[in-house]
Amino acid sequence: MNNPGEEIVYWYLRLNGFFLIRNFVVHRTEEIKYPTDVDLLAVRFPNVYETVGGKSKDWDKKLLDRFDKDAILGVICEVKTGNYELKNLFKSESVKYVLPRFGFKQGMDKYADEFEKSEMIEFLYNKQKYQIAKIFVSNNEKQGDSHFMHFHFSVLKKFISNRIRLYEADKWRDRMFFPPGYLQFLIDQIHNE
Repeated sequence: MNNPGEEIVYWYLRLNGFFLIRNFVVHRTEEIKYPTDVDLLAVRFPNVYETVGGKSKDWDKKLLDRFDKDAILGVICEVKTGNYELKNLFKSESVKYVLPRFGFKQGMDKYADEFEKSEMIEFLYNKQKYQIAKIFVSNNEKQGDSHFMHFHFSVLKKFISNRIRLYEADKWRDRMFFPPGYLQFLIDQIHNE
């Protein structure tokens, strides 16, 4: 992953218990004239737990309080570090293309239309509650009435730094097991403060 903004969002979601796919390709179809990608797709299951930094007290309430704790969560995430146009975010054709990747092909068309006008859809499937949300991360403040959750990079960076500080000894000791890049650099920087 070469995009530093996407790497920050990846680690923010990962440290909040999500499993992720980076740069999910949206292929050309009858509805999609030009191929594109979705920066990150993520899923999170209820009762996620990890010994180091993966307990309920470690999660970011600003994010997870927006969801039902008993639901299986899906996230479609777009990241912009520079300029962007709101109309180009979460295009309906791309969202419709991505939804079946979460495993709900049957009946998704009705949810896709609802999803176009809201930041999250909720539904029951085999007696399990699911929530799928659109999350956008940028360096700008939220603009206008958007149909997605918006987070500022500063919030994510602060969360990641605080998590490393909380588990500094563990993160420092195991830093080389993380892929090279932002997280290794940040762990080293915090360790040397």
